[in-house]
Formats: sequence, structure tokens, C-alpha cells
Amino acid sequence: VAISSLPVLLLELKCNNPASHEETFNIIVRPESLFANEVQSCRASGYSGVMNTYHQLTCNSETQWKNGELIIPISTKAYEQKTFHILLTCYDDNWISVNQFKNVGEITDYTHKVWSMLKEVTTLFGKAIPKTEDAVLDNYLRWYIIPAISLTKCTKNNEVLTMGYRELNQRDSYWTSWLHLVLFKDAERKMIEESIAYQQPSGKIPTTILPLIERNDDLDINAFFILRATRFYQYYHNKDELASHWSALKKAMDWLLARDCSGDGIPCQVSFWGDWKDVRGVEERKYSPFFSLIYLAALKQMIWLSSESDDEASHRNYEAAYQKGYDFINKSVEEGGLWNGNYYCQRWKDGTINNRLLQDQTIGILFDVIPLDKAQSIVNSLNTMSLTPYGIAETFPYYPVNWGYVPATYHNGAVWPWLSFMDCWARLRIGKTQEAIDLVKRVANADLVASGDWSPNEHINSLTGQNLGFQLQGWNAGLFGLVYFGLIHPDIIP
Repeated sequence: VAISSLPVLLLELKCNNPASHEETFNIIVRPESLFANEVQSCRASGYSGVMNTYHQLTCNSETQWKNGELIIPISTKAYEQKTFHILLTCYDDNWISVNQFKNVGEITDYTHKVWSMLKEVTTLFGKAIPKTEDAVLDNYLRWYIIPAISLTKCTKNNEVLTMGYRELNQRDSYWTSWLHLVLFKDAERKMIEESIAYQQPSGKIPTTILPLIERNDDLDINAFFILRATRFYQYYHNKDELASHWSALKKAMDWLLARDCSGDGIPCQVSFWGDWKDVRGVEERKYSPFFSLIYLAALKQMIWLSSESDDEASHRNYEAAYQKGYDFINKSVEEGGLWNGNYYCQRWKDGTINNRLLQDQTIGILFDVIPLDKAQSIVNSLNTMSLTPYGIAETFPYYPVNWGYVPATYHNGAVWPWLSFMDCWARLRIGKTQEAIDLVKRVANADLVASGDWSPNEHINSLTGQNLGFQLQGWNAGLFGLVYFGLIHPDIIP
């Protein structure tokens, strides 16, 4: 296991001299703040560089350290080619590698020795990544799965998680781990089992685990857990595993059912921790399209799983709950529902309606819990009202600046890549294939190319295209699910 989860970054450079004379130059590696203090030179058989207690930067060549830069002098004779291995090694006291290596130097030494093997398996992994007939889309996919790999954490206690920031959040991890579902089955199973192990007696799946953070009121966490366990069964068809998960799934669903405090058929938001839009500007919300629709999606899957589990009582219970919630949200706003004639709206606790258009309601299209005519109307509204040069503004019209966030940023109308890919996958579901692919490319270009960083960012200013928030966002890797299950194998997961 340690071989497949080494805390290392490998860079292989080939320097080819096409000239008839010798060429000399320097390769300069600037590791920013990793080596700000306590830096010392290191040298071993076949490589040199610098190190401190937790990091080591080396190359299979002579090196110099000067002014915070690792300088690698290069000299190539006429027509000569040389290959250089530049290695950044990290040491984490909690990482699984501590079970095999005592310090950062041992990891560095091991990695240099098995470089060719690591290159080979990395190449094979690259070949396992699905391809479409669209080279641009394929290229974007490869960049977007990087955080799915980079943010997969394997601890010395044999825990596995895809990190939101440093923890397993069902919401983030659901989108991050489509790759794991297909290519890392054991890791995905492990994360489901860990989630069950942390389930509260009430049925609540904690907001995050590893470490444990509980906000008590989030409504989508349990739903994402249900959707995650369901897709695992849909992909691998193991009834014994479903049977072992079934009790936890029912407890998770029943917790959601109990949150229907008004008897309308939909869970009520209590605090601003209702769903992914967890900001103070929506703390007075009672119903949102996103958590209402993901609740229906979870119920729909539980109805099916009840049949697979021969649980007739649960099937009847969940079917009745689904119909009640479905009928409620599809009533017009004048009748007390959430439909305003063009798209679903937010309803506040005082009964007022917020008619801003939210992109996140496309989750209902993705999971087929919205009538087709309404799905078409939602997408048309997004295209008409919310489309920007950089993608769909997740909220439109923007709130004024005194709402708490600058217009076109964060939860006030930014373009979020993970959300955009969910939207695009939903469009595939209703036959808008080229439109979906074009929108993926629009967002990816703004996120990766135009920004110049080729790093998946949290969100994009929908007026300026500026990349904002933390980069290397795991849930942006949800593009893998879109490509693999939306384009290449659309019939595997219903």
C-alpha cells in the first residue's frame, strides 16, 4: 500500500542538445516557503539537494542551493540527451508511509531507486483514464482528476479519505470520488465503511469525519451518503455488501424524514448549515431547491434499494414520502410550493419567496426527480439569465454587496467548476450533449487556461474571470463522473 501512496512529487525532464557544440544552462527550482528555515544540504549515492525535517528536494545530479532556489547546472555535449529526476519528498507523521519509512531521507532514497517502476505504473494509470473523441475535453479531464489523487489521504492507521480541506466531507467527497469508484474500488468501499462507523445513533452522518466535525443541521450530508452507497451497489452489484449497509442507509434516510418539521414533505432548514450554500445570507431560508431535490434523489434511490433488499415496508414508506415531497415542490409558489413558472425558488421561514435563479437545482435533473418540461425550463432560464463568458453564475440576479459577498463572487453568483460540471451532466441527461460539452470547455478554459495556473480553483468571478478561493479543489474532479458515466457509459448508473 505504501508504494501506491508515497508523499512525493516526481518531475522528469529530458534535455536534448540538437546543436553541434556543447550547451550549458541552469534548471532552477523555487520551492517557495517549504525550505524557509533549517535548510541543510544532502547528498547520497545518485542524487543531491536540500532538506529539513519534513521536506527534501533532490535531483539525480549535482545541485547548488542559493537564495531559496535549487540550482541544477546542466551541460550537454553536441547531440547529447540527458534525463533529470527532480524529486520533492514530504514526511507526515500520520501518513501511511511512516509504517515503512523512518524519515524523509528514507522515502527519498527509496523513490529514486524505484523511479522507473513508479514511472511505469503512472503511465499505465494514464492509459486507464477514459477517453472521448474530443481531445480538448480529454485534456481537461486529466487536469481535473489531479486533485482527486492529490487529496486522497492514507493514514498510518489505515484510514482512507478524500479531503475537503483536511477531512472527509460527504458533500465534497461524493464528487471527488467518482474516480475512486471506478479505479480504486477498495478505497471507495473503505470510505463508505468509515462513514457508517461514524454514524450517530440518530442516523445523522457527521458533517465531516477524520477529524469529526458535526454541525447537526446540514441536510445534504445524509443524502450524499445515501447516493454514494447506492452508486457503489449500482456499479458492483454486491448484494452482500448492500445487506451490510442497509441498516445504516435506512437510519440515514429516516433522519432526513424526521426533519420535515412542517409536514410539507420536505426537510426544513434550521440554520445556515442547510446545504452547500452555507453562508449567513441564507440563514432564514426554510426550503431551497438544492436540498429539496437531493432529498427526493435520496428517497428515489432508497425506494429502489428497498426493492433490491426485499424490504416491502421501507419501500411503501419511502414511496409515500417521495410522492409527498414531489407534489409539494412542484406546486406553484402561489399555492405554497417552490415552482415560479420557470424554475424552483427559495422559500423563507416567513413565507416570502426569493426568486433568484440558483444553478444548484440542476441536481434534480441529474437524478431525474424533475419533470422533463420543468427540466427544460430550468436549463433555458440558466442559459437566458445566468450565462456569462466564464460559465453559469450560480446565483442570479446578484445580491447587493451588503448581502455579505461582492457580486459575482463566492455564493453571490460566482462560477463554481464542480457545480458547473454537475449542471453539464444534468444537461446530458436531457439530451443537450453538445451544449454540455461546450459549457464544460468554457468553465475549464476560465479555470485552467486563462488563469495560467492549470490548477482547479474553487470559484471564478463571473464578471471578470478571476480565479478565486483555494485552488486544488477535489470536488472539481466530478468531471470524471460526467465523462465516464455521462458520455462514455451512460447506461451503467441509472
